[in-house]
Amino acid sequence: MPLYAAGRRNYDDLLEKNLSSGDDPAVVAKVIVAAATDRNPKLRRTAGTTARIINAVYNVAPARIFDRVIRRFNRMPN
Repeated sequence: MPLYAAGRRNYDDLLEKNLSSGDDPAVVAKVIVAAATDRNPKLRRTAGTTARIINAVYNVAPARIFDRVIRRFNRMPN
């Protein structure tokens, strides 16, 4: 639909960029194996550098600022 064309292009560009520069799938696989075999599993785990950075920022930044940064990074309207 033409109404969603610009948003879809932004999404496609971001997806391509993040897939080409993202963490190695082996990193995620190790976290999954650790979660599946842990005697005392955690509710949440982070896998990779990007996830750790986002999690750290989320824990210290006010919600509105975090939301604004994520929206800007993903080229979403404010």
